[in-house]
Amino acid sequence: MAGLDLDIGGALTAARELGATGWASADLLLALRQGIAEGRAAVATPTGEGA
Repeated sequence: MAGLDLDIGGALTAARELGATGWASADLLLALRQGIAEGRAAVATPTGEGA
């Protein structure tokens, strides 16, 4: 996850303003972080298939 920065406080605030509750926000942020990491891995591999 080196080089991957996510403003957790800002993201939680935005999620709360959109109506998401605590655990839902946390789950969505985890999924977002994993998706970003998978996308970066796919771009980094020559075949584009990811790890």
